[in-house]
Amino acid sequence: MYPHLREAERNEKGRGEIEGRTLRVTVYAASSRQSPESFLAAGRAIGKGLAERGHTLVYGGATVGVMGALAAGALDAGGRVEGVILDEFSSVAHPDLDALETVDTMRARKAGLAERGDAFIALPGALGTLEELSEILVERQLGFHAKPVYLLNLNGFWSHLLSFFDRQVDDGILTAENRRIAQVFPNVLELLAALDASVPAAAAAPERPKA
Repeated sequence: MYPHLREAERNEKGRGEIEGRTLRVTVYAASSRQSPESFLAAGRAIGKGLAERGHTLVYGGATVGVMGALAAGALDAGGRVEGVILDEFSSVAHPDLDALETVDTMRARKAGLAERGDAFIALPGALGTLEELSEILVERQLGFHAKPVYLLNLNGFWSHLLSFFDRQVDDGILTAENRRIAQVFPNVLELLAALDASVPAAAAAPERPKA
């Protein structure tokens, strides 16, 4: 099912100066077929940028919406792509990934995406993306991980959510430090530059404490 013959090419392309410091980057994004072209273009650019840096893209495993654009951007640039998808969405599962895990619950899907990531990016998305982002932020707040979390605030997509965070700080129920967990960038280039700067720290981030 997977094109393993492309593996050697993928392993060589984009390594360069960050050899030994590559990451598995989990990206949350919309799967809607009605996603606007600007969102799709950003998805393709993120996928391409991760591949060019030698990073592995981890995402929801679908061929549609921003998810599909992400995978296309990474695969076209010779990158490695891994997916985690629900059984019931198998009809839109991407056929060309290096690894694809199918699970039967949303809890298992979220856990699979979270556990694989050394860093996290939230692109424009709907309720599912918001849920995934919230869980990663809470786990960072509680000290279960120290991995970087990035928001692509394309065309102000996340601005209302960020204003809500500010309201929480004003009301004293969210600390300013935790408000800063999500690193916000207005475009793909600035977000990827921040990821470049965080590579050593992200690669060394501690795992979630054992029970």
